[in-house]
This record gives sequence, structure tokens and C-alpha cells, in this order.
Amino acid sequence: MKKGTIMAVIAVLLVTQVMLSSCRKTETTGAKPSPEAHQNEMLKRSFEGSKKVIAAKVNGETITEFLVVREMNALAPQYLADGRQAKPEFNEKIRRDALNILITQELAVQEARKRGMKVTPETIDREIKKVKTETGSEEAFQAYLDKNGLTEQELRKLIEQDALFEMIATQEVDAKITVTDAALRARYKREKAGLKDAAHRQMTFEAAKGLLEQKIRDEAAEKKMREWEKELRKNARIEILEQTRPQG
Repeated sequence: MKKGTIMAVIAVLLVTQVMLSSCRKTETTGAKPSPEAHQNEMLKRSFEGSKKVIAAKVNGETITEFLVVREMNALAPQYLADGRQAKPEFNEKIRRDALNILITQELAVQEARKRGMKVTPETIDREIKKVKTETGSEEAFQAYLDKNGLTEQELRKLIEQDALFEMIATQEVDAKITVTDAALRARYKREKAGLKDAAHRQMTFEAAKGLLEQKIRDEAAEKKMREWEKELRKNARIEILEQTRPQG
């Protein structure tokens, strides 16, 4: 599956972190705001504004522009690999893919809640503690939240939703995949010529077994994920509010 673990949520957020360990307090008494302070204030307003813009509704639950842009930032490197330049059509595709991912995640989380799945406060506390350890101090943690346009409560919600997604996806996708020895041997026979080790020697079946199993599981998971997504959307009320997209 494309979706990551709980820490993948945190990793995405950390991408935008700006060397918090080197941040210094700015003296503002009796002085004009520094360019950095002004930029931070503008960024904060932008974050708050995007949280008020509804990009889509899924069974009545809203997906904000803030979440769409955040997901777009996470996807962008995949589209701009190999030195490709950003183009308007890339932005449109990234947006569509980001919105589809968020809709699927929302539907999955709603289904998980229907089934009574829950994430304990202790689990969320552990992940918050990891972020605080990563940033280095309470002050740096708060600066990290500010940089990413989040409150601690919002970060906790993101962690909870990601964990719920993982719980139900494991049940609906991963647990339904079985890789038999016969399938592994058939795959090895087909791909044997291209299976080489670090020294460019032919890999034996036993040496290639783990690699082939992961490959088969990944392919099967992608297929089952598409099937599950179709099932989730079958009776869902999904409304994409095109008119709410920011212009420019």
C-alpha cells in the first residue's frame, strides 16, 4: 500500500521543519517585526485561511484546503523527480491525486470507527513524545507546530486518523494476501535471468525468495487496495467543491 505508518504522518510534517535547533528568540519590544517574524505571521494567516476553505465533503465530513495542500506537498517530489520542472498540468494532477488519497483515507477512517476500532491516548502520546524528542525541546516543538500550521490537538488528530487507517487497511488488505511457495517458485522461474546479487551472480531461489515475496505482496496489496477503495466509494456521498480552490 501507498499509505505509510503512523510515523509517516510525522515524517511528512518534518519535511517542512526549519532547523529548529538553531532558532533564536527575537527581541520585539519597541521595534518593528523582523522580516522573518513578518513572514511567519503571513504564513500563519495563510494556514488559518486554508483551514476555513472546504475542498470536499465525504459523507458530511469536510476535507479542508489545508489538508489538500499538505498532501500535495507530500506527493510533489514523485512528480518532479529526475530534474523535471513544475508545470500547471503537474499541479492539477497532484491535486487530483492528493484529493483522491484524502477521500479514501476519510472513508477508511469512517469505516474503522463504524467497526469500533479505537486508538488509545497512550499510543498517540508515544508518537507526540517522539516528535518532541526529534525537535529537541518544548519550545522547539511549539515552533515546529507553528511552522506546519498545526496545534498539538490537530497533530494528535492526524496521528489518530493515520493509525485508524493502518488498522483497517491491515484487516482489509494485508491480512487477505497469501503468498504460496508455488507462486514464489513460478515467479522465480519467470524472472530468474534478471535476479542477480551484489556481485552480479545468479541468485538462488532461497536467496531471492524474500525479495520475490515482497514484490508479490506489494502487487497484490495495490490491487486489493483499488478494489477496497471502489467498495468504500460505492454508497459514499462525495462532493468535490471545485469553486473553493484558491485562484492564482
